[in-house]
Amino acid sequence: MTPTPTFTGLNALCVHPLFADTFRLQVEALERFYALAARLSPPDCPIAAPPPALLELRRNFFSTLFLGAIRIVVPDSGYLPLYAMVNQGMRAWVTACDNLLDDEYKSIFEFRIAGNGPRMRSVLTLMLAERVVNAFILETYGDPALVQTVGRITYAALMPSALQECEEETHPVPVLSVAQILDDVHRRKTADLFCAPLALPRELERAHPDAWAAALRALGAFGLACQILDDIKDMPGDVLAGRHSLMASLVTANRRGDTAWLADLRRQGETGWDSATRFPVEQAQAQCLAEGQFALAFAGFAALGVQIPAAIQHQVVTGLCEILGVALPTVQSA
Repeated sequence: MTPTPTFTGLNALCVHPLFADTFRLQVEALERFYALAARLSPPDCPIAAPPPALLELRRNFFSTLFLGAIRIVVPDSGYLPLYAMVNQGMRAWVTACDNLLDDEYKSIFEFRIAGNGPRMRSVLTLMLAERVVNAFILETYGDPALVQTVGRITYAALMPSALQECEEETHPVPVLSVAQILDDVHRRKTADLFCAPLALPRELERAHPDAWAAALRALGAFGLACQILDDIKDMPGDVLAGRHSLMASLVTANRRGDTAWLADLRRQGETGWDSATRFPVEQAQAQCLAEGQFALAFAGFAALGVQIPAAIQHQVVTGLCEILGVALPTVQSA
């Protein structure tokens, strides 16, 4: 049964009929995804039923946003269920890879197996998600060639983010300029990742290139804004681990390239601080940058004919900031 949005925080997006319908499509795909996973899993590796909270918009906000952008461009496509399922597969692949890279475990499937090995659970997630997507394609569309097309397109779509992660595996990385972080590192790491769900429909559908370009700009800007907020929240850990950080680049730029502050913080080895307290000027600068990207994203949707009222924009950004635990940027309506 499709949960009813409460129209607060992130759920405010579903006040718009387009996104309310898209959320229902996302939930249907999610239910089919887990039903197929349970069916495909062998008896010695059963899958527990997903918790009801998994169907809440809070857990599916970005997927709903991506699918909404697709529906704006190709509203009547018979492949919309495919795009929803493929997006769910990519979501599982990215989460499993992040688990392996970051030595953590965020669950996609609840494997009822002995042992606590998080790495093997992530490997199983990668394997099972691939098989679920392929099974869905064959059962729904009966087209083996489409399986090959989906595999080729999704692999290429995720490559920019994968290559960026590869470059960052060796720590510490050098402190780059603010422009390099935004235009190269974070573009590939997150903006391109937010655009990845559009790769398959761009291949399969006939639509005006300008429409796809506007959708890509909107999703890319939204992804970049979210990454900026992430950098604000994650600054202590990023500094200690020697990862790329917009906040570190801002601090270094404001100190005319001096990185002695960075070496001092790494020597101290502490993460129990926040950027708002230690670097309030740079946090304010980052918030302004996030504000600008959110404004570009909503303006992109407006250019596609989907006007999202300023009040809803504010609620959506507020919800994201609350989840990430950062101060709220002020989003100006287009």
